Amino acid sequence: MALGLPTETSFAPSDWEVLASFWHPVAYSRDIREDAPHAIRLLDYDLVAYRSGSDLVVARDLCIHRGTPLSLGHIECGELVCRYHGWHYGPDGRCTLIPSFAPGHPIPPKARLMTCRAVERYGIVWALLADESPLPVPDWPEVEDPVYRTVCPDAQDWAISAGRQVENFLDVSHFSFVHTGTFGNREWALMPEVEVERTPQGLKYDFIYMASNPGVSPLTGGETIHRTMHYELTLPFSARLVIEYPSEQRDVVFITAAPVSAKSDRVFLFVSRNYDHHKTDEELLAWDLAILAEDRVIVERQRPEELPLDLSAEMHVSADRMTLAYRKALGELGLGRRYTS
Repeated sequence: MALGLPTETSFAPSDWEVLASFWHPVAYSRDIREDAPHAIRLLDYDLVAYRSGSDLVVARDLCIHRGTPLSLGHIECGELVCRYHGWHYGPDGRCTLIPSFAPGHPIPPKARLMTCRAVERYGIVWALLADESPLPVPDWPEVEDPVYRTVCPDAQDWAISAGRQVENFLDVSHFSFVHTGTFGNREWALMPEVEVERTPQGLKYDFIYMASNPGVSPLTGGETIHRTMHYELTLPFSARLVIEYPSEQRDVVFITAAPVSAKSDRVFLFVSRNYDHHKTDEELLAWDLAILAEDRVIVERQRPEELPLDLSAEMHVSADRMTLAYRKALGELGLGRRYTS
């Protein structure tokens, strides 16, 4: 069931309609249990997710009876029970029990949840607020490849739009200044020509960087190290980065941002390596979380929080060709000139 435009939304209505037509991450699968409902938020909608046996249900977090958040309720025999008046909802969203009714009294057909489509992939629950999507969930093969060890931290809530979040991930010219505590090399700030390819899913391009290699780096062997970086974007907010080193070691970083509102997002991060399989999850994540923390200091202070698609709103130079291509691609989706998510 498609969920229409929220009564109160921080997005322009036309932008909301475009964004609602794409799959977005809403929670890790590990957070959706059979014993309790889980509250989530996407595109200004409060949603609830729960499990009923093998069924995963994502619905508007609202009891049709008196507007109570269903995430306050509980799960009983695979059904979601409203905490206010005890109404039961089955895995298809239909109300199965109204305790105040006499036995045998028919339940009105209108008594049902406003559900939306949901799938699980890579340990993430993805939700679609529209009936159909022009693109599938992104393809991240290394997450399911046994050659790679994959770990992911808890999702992070950032006070910035998903558009700004993803653009920062695609921006390579900030490395030498923002990431001097991790891999940034001040001597490698000059930007080479980069060819950006438009794909059916989004964008892709390659970038070569001579990174610094401090002692806390996961790699050893010199003060600098050659990184060949392959970027692939799945519109609107999912990116895959494959980092190749001369030693044939590979780091793969996946990031996807859920547009919680026009000025806030929830960030999901995966890190896959074909080496360091003996390390703990915390050891594997430490490096990438430190990089993400360096980004956060800057990105959450960008203004406006939205990503301007009016190209005259901010200045662009040749080093911005990747992020400029991203803004243009978002515009091609039908998003407005003042959009960002």
